[in-house]
Amino acid sequence: MARQIGYSQKEIEALADLERTELFPPEVKMALLYASQVTRDAHTVTDKFFAELKRYYSDSQILELTSVIGLSTYFNKFTTALRVDLSGTDEPYDAPAKAGEGA
Repeated sequence: MARQIGYSQKEIEALADLERTELFPPEVKMALLYASQVTRDAHTVTDKFFAELKRYYSDSQILELTSVIGLSTYFNKFTTALRVDLSGTDEPYDAPAKAGEGA
């Protein structure tokens, strides 16, 4: 999806190392780091991080960011748990297990 909205392959790969990448403008990097923290464990968002986030975003913008992050996380977990195929193809949801792999 990121490619469809204009992100390069290099930018997509940089998402794996957000702390060190300099490919994104500071405000985008902060939003991405925030999304990562909220998605993995919202308890990791410290007061210090939140203060840094507020350098780039207003309270209402942070509220909107948090809403989008939360709803996206919910939707991803919901569709995954129910095994909803969003690929738009006729391929099976999961690739068949290879011989010797777990069932």
